[in-house]
Amino acid sequence: MAQGNYDHPSYLTRQGISIASSAGASGTSGYTSFISDMRLRKISCTVRTVGTSSGAGNVASLLCIGTYISGFGTGAGTALTTNTGTNTLYTFTLGSSTASLVTTSTDMNVRLVAGSVLAVKNGTDASGTADLRVESYLDPEASWTGPNN
Repeated sequence: MAQGNYDHPSYLTRQGISIASSAGASGTSGYTSFISDMRLRKISCTVRTVGTSSGAGNVASLLCIGTYISGFGTGAGTALTTNTGTNTLYTFTLGSSTASLVTTSTDMNVRLVAGSVLAVKNGTDASGTADLRVESYLDPEASWTGPNN
């Protein structure tokens, strides 16, 4: 359970985590880890380099390598699900979208467990790249001790 004040900005301020993909068919890049449990909400995806695949070959998938908990947004009384391993949280199909095109996800509302890693996985397109921006904040049940007083 979290320590410190729940009115501290770390609990209240939504932050953007930027994870960029690198070119390369089926490659994984942009590894980012966390020292506290984080709640992940929506994602925006900005096309950086236009891919050559007009279909589903040019995708940017947000991966969780580690553990996350889902089911927070499904209503009261619904059981939460713990997922461990390498799992896809969300996939953007970019196709041959133009550079600077921005697409947003639905609200994921998942809890990323401390020590887990977010990364971006490409589809089979070798040239397309994207920048994912993940909206996040410190989970209220995170093991964070707050400022020294």
